[in-house]
Amino acid sequence: MAQREQRQRMTFRLAPDLAAALRQLPNQTAFLETVLREALGRVCPLCHGSGDVPGARLNVSNLKRLPMGRLDRETAVQLKALVRLGRALLATQLELQASTGDAGLGFRLARDDEVLLAGRIPPGHRGLKLTH
Repeated sequence: MAQREQRQRMTFRLAPDLAAALRQLPNQTAFLETVLREALGRVCPLCHGSGDVPGARLNVSNLKRLPMGRLDRETAVQLKALVRLGRALLATQLELQASTGDAGLGFRLARDDEVLLAGRIPPGHRGLKLTH
């Protein structure tokens, strides 16, 4: 008879909505083991596995130094949304560039050396043009 793998019981607390969702699964133990193995196999890109994120701040390049006039209202709203997105993604750098002619405002959102999103905000539009 094959010897069974020694298992240990763990107890932890969950938010009520997570507990309710977990109870709906046919095999809660298998699900949790799979999720934990996957999560423990990845290293956080910000803390590199330490659990401490020292001063993760979004640095935005100086818009006033760009050779362009005032931003129109739609571009300003899009830029504000891009800054909010960068903070939510824990990005560390938002570089802005004036596009040639009337092409709008170029941007590059990055976390350290990893580019998360790049593109441009066309003037007078409610959307972004993404390149990455």
